[in-house]
Amino acid sequence: MALRIRFQYPTGSQLGYSIERLNDGSFYDFSNGTFVASPATPIANLPEDTGIFAGRFKVTLNPTPMAQFTDGDYVVTVHDQVASSNVIAELAATMHAGDDATVIPQSGGSGSGIDPWSVALPGSYAAGTAGAILGLNLDARVSTRSTYAGGIVSGVATPVTVGTNNDKVGYTLAPSGFDAIQVESGINARQALSPILAASAGVVAGAGTGVIIIKGGNSSTTRITATTDNAGNRSSVTLTLPS
Repeated sequence: MALRIRFQYPTGSQLGYSIERLNDGSFYDFSNGTFVASPATPIANLPEDTGIFAGRFKVTLNPTPMAQFTDGDYVVTVHDQVASSNVIAELAATMHAGDDATVIPQSGGSGSGIDPWSVALPGSYAAGTAGAILGLNLDARVSTRSTYAGGIVSGVATPVTVGTNNDKVGYTLAPSGFDAIQVESGINARQALSPILAASAGVVAGAGTGVIIIKGGNSSTTRITATTDNAGNRSSVTLTLPS
């Protein structure tokens, strides 16, 4: 288990690095190997490689115990130790099981890294985990759990027999069935039909006078009162709708 750091920078530089654990914002203390809010030794040397790798700065931090390097994201900050340890770069790292593995292996419940679909349930899955719950409770074919065959439904406190209905005889739509359908703000479908019928078949009075009154269809109740100009354009309309 290790954290491997590689960084390219002009050869001859004196670099250092620090590590931040992002899930709690704490920093690695190189003096005792723990993450704390204010480490005594927050920066360690990041040495330069040699030969054809001059200009590459590398270090492998080992060990990186799981108790400190818990699963999650980390930031490795590179410092210029000649210039007051100023920050010159930040590198992202992901730790899993105390190692900088970039791919988290599948687990069969025991960290074995095997395909979980091949593991017998509940197997080594701990109580309360999804694997244990499925293994202990889903213990029969789903198709065997329903006894419904078009008759009395098993397990219902007051069973209801469902019969066959092949017609619509005896069904009617009550006027209140339209009341729940809003056509305009404050106007339901039943009320909207009233001025439509009036405009189509109601008695009209005052045509050409500037104020037109239209009675309801087959009714003496005024449903529409409209103010118009000589071209018939309506400047205002008052509706008297059924309640």
